Amino acid sequence: MAMNIYRLTGDMCHQIAIILLIVQLCRSRNARGISIKTQELRLLVFSTRYLDLFTTYYSLYNSVAKVYYLVATTAIIIMCKTDPIKSVYNADHDYCPHWKLAVLPCSLLALVTHIVGSGISSFDVLEFLWTFSIYLESIAILPQLLVLRRYRLVENLTGKIMLLLGLYRFFYILNWIYRAHHELMYQHSPVVYICGTIQTLLYADFFYQYARATRFCGSSRDKARTNNYMSGALDDDDVMSEDEDDDGLVFEISRSSQQPADASQTKPLLNISTCEDGDSELRARSAGEAR
Repeated sequence: MAMNIYRLTGDMCHQIAIILLIVQLCRSRNARGISIKTQELRLLVFSTRYLDLFTTYYSLYNSVAKVYYLVATTAIIIMCKTDPIKSVYNADHDYCPHWKLAVLPCSLLALVTHIVGSGISSFDVLEFLWTFSIYLESIAILPQLLVLRRYRLVENLTGKIMLLLGLYRFFYILNWIYRAHHELMYQHSPVVYICGTIQTLLYADFFYQYARATRFCGSSRDKARTNNYMSGALDDDDVMSEDEDDDGLVFEISRSSQQPADASQTKPLLNISTCEDGDSELRARSAGEAR
């Protein structure tokens, strides 16, 4: 597979997102807002897609990247399923029946696709598993999105991880377009195109809320800091201390439009007030979950 700037950028976004998730788990010692089921689906995707590690050598970078995805995702799952993270993991939020609603349908769809495309006589197990991994990856993020929707408060670092994962797939779409125009022997795959587009669109609502929250919160905090600094309420040390705390900022995912609410309970798409006091609410929730 030829390397280009779009594929390299997508890979970097993907790899950095995994590193940030591991850092978040190590630093916070809890899996608040993280879906273990999405990580299990991702591990299944990598395990079925990268079986060619044992049959075909493409490049050192390709092999190292595949091993990295397998090992890092396995490590994330182990961390989440062992103490101290396991003791504060809220399984009620991670409620998606992923084996029934993701793995089984994708297996059947991949089987039908492979039989229709190649026929029973030319059935190839590795090709079937690769097709299955493409289908499964397109919806593997769903449990994570459902967790964030149910938990509602999203930490800044978690938001960045989701942003990077979405950018990873977006840059891969650009990679396909680039290769289609510059590689004479490039083989088009409608399955890959459709699944990649679906995966990117699944991030659309989250992207919108994240961009709106970070832009609004960032400008609001900067104005507040400037006013407080000019009035003497903050000195240089206070400003530096607030900057160090920015990674703990949160924003709030809007409630489902199907959930009834009276006029007094109606909230905007994002509750921007959580930018300032979200940390305390988040800690209160975590304490309640730990009990």
